[in-house]
Amino acid sequence: MHNHFLSGHTAHHRPTRRDFFAHLLGGALAGASILELSVHRAAWARALAPAAGSPLFDIEKVADGVYCALARAQALINANAAIFVNSEDVLVVDTHSKPSAAAALIAQIKKEVTTKPVRYVVNSHFHWDHMQGNSAYKAGGAKVDFVASEPTRQWMEKESKARLQASLDEAPKQIAALQSRMSKAASAAEKAFCQEQIRQLEAYQAEMKSFSLELPTIAFTRSHVIKDRAHDLHVEFHGRAHTAGDVVVFCPQKKVAATGDMIHGFLPYIADGYPKTWPRTMDSVAGLAFDQILPGHGPVHHGRQRMTSMRNYIEELTARVDEGKKAGRSVAELEKTVTVESLQSLEGNGYAEYVADNLYKFFPNFGPAAPLQDGVNTNISEIYKNLDRV
Repeated sequence: MHNHFLSGHTAHHRPTRRDFFAHLLGGALAGASILELSVHRAAWARALAPAAGSPLFDIEKVADGVYCALARAQALINANAAIFVNSEDVLVVDTHSKPSAAAALIAQIKKEVTTKPVRYVVNSHFHWDHMQGNSAYKAGGAKVDFVASEPTRQWMEKESKARLQASLDEAPKQIAALQSRMSKAASAAEKAFCQEQIRQLEAYQAEMKSFSLELPTIAFTRSHVIKDRAHDLHVEFHGRAHTAGDVVVFCPQKKVAATGDMIHGFLPYIADGYPKTWPRTMDSVAGLAFDQILPGHGPVHHGRQRMTSMRNYIEELTARVDEGKKAGRSVAELEKTVTVESLQSLEGNGYAEYVADNLYKFFPNFGPAAPLQDGVNTNISEIYKNLDRV
């Protein structure tokens, strides 16, 4: 693995976000998207800010009894969490990258939202930043049901331990590379940056060496409905998209949907995805009567415009890659011609600017944002590999 970013810039190679995070997180982020890479880079940038000791989440009220915990940048990405306050208890969607992050949210919910106990936890899909904190919700013998689709349960059981171990195996190399870079740091800020990354990697190592996988206790094929005096919560599988088992949590009375990483405000991650199926799955979800979206990452969506733009982007880019692959063109060739400017789904309705603006918010200490084309190129490679997945 090349360490271009960690060893410093050269005249011939401008390090990309992929270079940086492929080294720093190794197997845990193999094939990761611009979304998941960018949030990691932002995490370390913001960790240097004076607010490093502040809460991990900004809790935003979306509707009566419905909140979104927007994840602040941290060294290892945390998903957003959707919070539904029932008549006697609480349902939370997604549990972040580690138990300590979930424990921090539990404390923040008690302080800022409600003292009612969390009774249900939904894992929107099997990715590490959405389920590795599950065990925190069982602390003290609390009665909690973990809810997910059957495919998500299977993928958690099959993949989670190996993916976690890969990240732990890679961590010493990452730390050594950071120590080397720190010894050559050109400024106090760069040295502090390296020190903070090392600290957070070591903290992750220490915590996750004793990680215990908490599997769903309720796994379903199509839907699981929780009826409460406050509202009904429909946990639904509409088809393959970001993964084989993505679910949404729909509340008809409050007209909101929590969507995990199927729908969010950044470019999609398609390495585990189904590019031809994903837009159709989103079409099915769009049939639900909601007007606000609590996404897996990024800001709350008020309205459906950005959901539609994301859907159209996946569909348009997949069609372009499919056409090129059938014509015998390589990924490298497609990356030269399938540009941000050539994609109507990105250029229309200000979607490219919206995505770029959201990404830029995660790079306050790194100067100009990396080109959005980097993310498009990542998606081209992911789609090229997964075109035949249905």
